[in-house]
Amino acid sequence: MGNRGRPGWMGTARVLLRTRAARRRGDPGAALRAVARGGGDAVGLRLRGRRVLLLLEPGLAGDLLAGHAADTVKGPGQQRIQGLLGQGLLTSEGAAHDRARRLVAPAFSPVRLAGYADVFAQCTQDLTATWVDGAQVDTRAEMGALTLRIAGRALLGTDLAAQAPLVRAGLEQALADFGTAVLAGPRRNSGDGGDGGDGGQGAAGRALHRLVDDLISQRRAAAAGDDGGDALSALLAGSGGPDGFTDQEVHDHVLTLLLAGHETTASALTWTLWLLGRNPDAQQRLRAEVSALGGAPPAPGALPGLRYTRAVVSEAVRLYPPAWIIGRTVTASLELAGRRLPAGAVAAVSPLLLHHDPRWFPDPEAFDPGRWLDERRQAVPRHAYLPFGTGPRACIGEQFAWAEAVSVLATLAQSWTFQAVPSADPAPSYRVTLRPAGPVPLTVHRVPGAG
Repeated sequence: MGNRGRPGWMGTARVLLRTRAARRRGDPGAALRAVARGGGDAVGLRLRGRRVLLLLEPGLAGDLLAGHAADTVKGPGQQRIQGLLGQGLLTSEGAAHDRARRLVAPAFSPVRLAGYADVFAQCTQDLTATWVDGAQVDTRAEMGALTLRIAGRALLGTDLAAQAPLVRAGLEQALADFGTAVLAGPRRNSGDGGDGGDGGQGAAGRALHRLVDDLISQRRAAAAGDDGGDALSALLAGSGGPDGFTDQEVHDHVLTLLLAGHETTASALTWTLWLLGRNPDAQQRLRAEVSALGGAPPAPGALPGLRYTRAVVSEAVRLYPPAWIIGRTVTASLELAGRRLPAGAVAAVSPLLLHHDPRWFPDPEAFDPGRWLDERRQAVPRHAYLPFGTGPRACIGEQFAWAEAVSVLATLAQSWTFQAVPSADPAPSYRVTLRPAGPVPLTVHRVPGAG
């Protein structure tokens, strides 16, 4: 087909010119939008001698992430965090990735998810027991602590409350320079596509690695092969023997679960509460729905009935998708959007761009949970909404994350209301996840009569 009738590849100089204002503000999201402006279904870039194709149509997103999964590997963004995460589920490829997904999948089965419901509610209640009516809380810090504790108990079978500062410091180290790596491509001086940094072996990273080794050792000594109903049990059951996980693989997968098991949901819940704090009508409708629970924690069977609660989370994740850009490195020459991509080129899909495209989401900047409850939902094309990716590398914990976010939000809304602080306007930080750049203060008020 060639490139006949299509624009050429935008060179580095033009990209720098187009993104100059955004780069001066330190805003990768605005830079991404500037690059995509007027691009139609795709924008081709030449950056540092590497071809990068940014796909802007839902169908092309599905082609890349699902249809061409066998011809690609994970992109430079994920490669840059291999120094800390090693070959975990987020970064591994091929047979190692497929085997890990197969062995860990039972920990995310519907039966296991039902068993996590008490963990979601109890951890949330424990957190809010320290809140004071009328006080300001930093919801970014609170949701990070909450989801880390949930990940520890539900996925690893341990309470990480005491180790939370250590874990957060190690993860912050891993997230520090993710930035715009997918569009920039891997650094040429790195043989494995990494960033050439310290391999996650700074003081915080080393302490986090030691903690993970201790968790694994303690579980092995205590469980003696018993299934604790969590992901760590599944990993340990798959270790040993000629075809089992090595100790290093178990370590890498546990570390990845710590990151992915709480960071994305923490960001999603923080943005959700901030949006609710600015939209009292939506918060009132949410309160009306969860009041039907009668003050009881949301049981697994009650979650499908919390339609508006889920719509609130869905809309927050549309506006602020935790996985804001998904990159793939091409391993065999292929054609996408009428362009030939050689091996080594990078193709990328941005949920941030798709979710804010007025073609798929009218009035895209408005917070409107109702769009998920009426005919507008049916008009959204497949792959236009990609909060967890798609294809064989889609997030294995998607259903866990939905159940956790809806359960936590319902539990919070039963007892608390949230009010935005007028002076606060949190800016997004474009790291591995689209997270608030700083504290997100909200004033919390106890619902009259709540326990």
